[in-house]
Amino acid sequence: MDMNQPNPPRWAQTLLRGWGDPNTEEEVQGDLLELYAYWLQTVGKRKADTRYCLSVLKLLRPLARRKRSNEYSAPYFLHPMMIWNYLKIARRQLWRNRLFTALNVVGLSIGVSACWIIYRIVAFDFSFDTQNPNRDRIVRVVSGYEVDGKEVRNPGSPLPMADAVREQIEGVERAIPVRKQWMESVQIPQAVGKPVRFKDVEDIVATDTNYFRMVPYQWLSGDLAHALVRPKQVVLTQSRASRYFPGLSPRQLLNRTLVYEDTLQMQIAGIVADLPYASDFRAQEFVSVSTFKEVASPEEWSNTNSGTQLYLMVQAGVNYKQLEGQLNDLSRKNSEAATKKWSHFKRWHLVQPLADLHFGVEYHERERRANKNVLYGLIGLAGFILALAVINYVNLASAQIPQRAREIGIRKTLGSRRRPLIMQFLGETAVITLLAFVLAYGLSGLFFTNFSDLVPEGMDQHTNWVVVILFLVVLLAVVTMLAGLYPGWLITRFKPVVVLRGQTGYTLTEGQNRLTLRKSLIVFQFFVAQLFIVGALIVNQQLTYSLQADMGFVRDAILMAQLPWKSIENQRIDKRLALKQELQRIPGVAAVSLGDQLASNSYSSNVHQYVGKKGTVELTLFRKHADTDYIPFYKIPLLAGRNLQPSDTIREYVLNETAVRALGFDHPQQAIGAFLKENGGDANRTVPIVGVVRDFHTRSFKEEIQPVALMTDRDNLSTFNIKLTSGRPTDWQTTIDEIRRVWKQFYAEAPFDYQFYDQTLEEFYKQELQLSRVVNLATAVAILISCLGLFGLATLTAHQRTKEIGVRKVLGASVASVVALLSKDFVKLVIVAIGIASPLAWYVMNRWLEEFAYKIAMPWWVFVLAGVLATGIALLTVSYQSVKAALLNPVKSLRSE
Repeated sequence: MDMNQPNPPRWAQTLLRGWGDPNTEEEVQGDLLELYAYWLQTVGKRKADTRYCLSVLKLLRPLARRKRSNEYSAPYFLHPMMIWNYLKIARRQLWRNRLFTALNVVGLSIGVSACWIIYRIVAFDFSFDTQNPNRDRIVRVVSGYEVDGKEVRNPGSPLPMADAVREQIEGVERAIPVRKQWMESVQIPQAVGKPVRFKDVEDIVATDTNYFRMVPYQWLSGDLAHALVRPKQVVLTQSRASRYFPGLSPRQLLNRTLVYEDTLQMQIAGIVADLPYASDFRAQEFVSVSTFKEVASPEEWSNTNSGTQLYLMVQAGVNYKQLEGQLNDLSRKNSEAATKKWSHFKRWHLVQPLADLHFGVEYHERERRANKNVLYGLIGLAGFILALAVINYVNLASAQIPQRAREIGIRKTLGSRRRPLIMQFLGETAVITLLAFVLAYGLSGLFFTNFSDLVPEGMDQHTNWVVVILFLVVLLAVVTMLAGLYPGWLITRFKPVVVLRGQTGYTLTEGQNRLTLRKSLIVFQFFVAQLFIVGALIVNQQLTYSLQADMGFVRDAILMAQLPWKSIENQRIDKRLALKQELQRIPGVAAVSLGDQLASNSYSSNVHQYVGKKGTVELTLFRKHADTDYIPFYKIPLLAGRNLQPSDTIREYVLNETAVRALGFDHPQQAIGAFLKENGGDANRTVPIVGVVRDFHTRSFKEEIQPVALMTDRDNLSTFNIKLTSGRPTDWQTTIDEIRRVWKQFYAEAPFDYQFYDQTLEEFYKQELQLSRVVNLATAVAILISCLGLFGLATLTAHQRTKEIGVRKVLGASVASVVALLSKDFVKLVIVAIGIASPLAWYVMNRWLEEFAYKIAMPWWVFVLAGVLATGIALLTVSYQSVKAALLNPVKSLRSE
């Protein structure tokens, strides 16, 4: 270094180089160095340094920024300044075309919200018990039967099987009995005053300490080693403990007492935290199974109760088929003696892995189960709706391209390449997608509020937000790429020379074949819309038929009230008969009958034998207990014989037509006087047939009418069937209030809970009613999105044919002829979509109707109506742009010519 060269402070030089103006950097540094050399000679080193530093600081400005490189980093189109530039252009472009922006945002938001809603539902159902560390080693032993040639599944297993499996089957680490308990009341003793009573408590199971090894819980008080090891112990979850003992800590609850059913005292042995994940192990109270001294007699091997369940923890690598074989051998060996009198008794056992438990809809349990086929259908529905939304965006974006032709031409003339143009359009798409996500959040909230019955219970409490956010990020990227790539590629195909002459290079002529893709997208949109329209019409038609068709008995203005089982157990029939008489005296009550609900999902059945001329016939009869007023109450026609007579026990049967035919009789009268032998049950009793009634439905229209036997058994008459006088339904509430008052006089402890038959029928078709709502909503969404896309294509057509329309109007074309000219091409597309969709819609809906034993015939007019609706909606959508173009002054459209 030259010692004579002036050396000002380095930090000041660095500051000047970093924050100075690059255009004047050399001049400013040279001038300052000359001044610094002069200051060194005149005032000395120290003052020269001070003056230099002050001069540097004066050259800085408060808003000065660090110098940037003169060249963008590669790739330059991803440089922050370029991205910022894309966003500014996107904001201006979107604001300039506010109508199209709004249409795009609405269309994409519908597709995004559908994906978001369905993702949450599907992800929740597939998450059940996935966090259980023993998930791959837990199975449930279930049972299968063959009843009249049909396979029936039951989630239960014989009571003695748990102990037998522990002792005799290898490869099983633990056999855990889980027996559901129904308690009418639970009392919490208080230090002062009366005990607090809770009624109709659910989610109680009897089990042993191995349950908590199978399903690990966090113990808040107590421990695994001392819980449920002796009779009369109970373990509570934290939520149930807070309900029973508000304000007390888990440690304070140890050894406290609960009283079940007024007599059974239980001691709290522990409190566990609620499971932090979605699980089918929903019990809140765990009672030691040794509390209930149930004798496992040999007869129990032949019984299967859905509430008596058995779970196994097996060793790793156990073959499930071999395990099922061992279970069936064990069951067959122990039940053979008890079932030998039932010649056609067929039962087998299966193992159900924990991973399949949540999807076991075939077991018809009270707990909610998810249907995998429905979940996969929802995933397909989300994909369809998102595809429609993306197609809608592509069409609307394509419609705007001619309006941006000059902008793109100038940018390409100035040197812009294809990649930055595509990146710019993807940036605009990303902005629209983000806005759509914001709107989709609101739409999803509306759905969860107004369609809460379609949302699984507990979904909000068990949501993995990290996975949800990741899903949303991926969805944002996928939607942006799918929606933006094709329009972005399309704008790069403009030739600057052609564009700057005032032409876009895009026409609707078939020779150039420019709009084939967009036309096919419109066809696809209306193809999906047509499927949904046909589906909605047929689903609604079948539901209307199912809810309004004749069921074989009168059901109008009939309400039913069920007595709790404890009230039946502790009271004689005389009290129920006295209540029946009092109810009949109430003005507004037309009739009262005691008997099982005629149409219900619950049933009782047993196998009966009839020995006739054609040999022995074995038949499963579904039983309905009834009093002597039952048949005239429901106005069921008596085809032969007589009505039931009063009896304290089962002494005679009245059968329906299906049962008579199944027994081999050609006419109802032939069955009168015949005897049926009941297998098992009460000492293999023999019961005569005294009457035959016309067939009536006891289940939904999905099932064929079953053989039914009406019988009188006074001790089993627990349901009041009450018919209100016909008249104004507005007067029924007064009658119901009077019924409640009389009811309390007889059963003060039992609430008067009633239900109309219409509500029962809705329970039959709950799944179909939910399907109808989903299909109707999906139909509206598909039509809306399709119309948005069609609107975009109509806009493009009107823009490109403006001069043609002007020439036609000058030559005398009418507004109607111009509208027809612009609309006919779109109508053709819709007709093509209808032609493609109708056969597929017929096939799909015909397969759906096969689930019903009693169904509507596939009406041809549904397809005609759906086609007319789709065509009419398309015409209404196109007519706005068509009329607007037809009314345009030809002078303005031909001004540039």
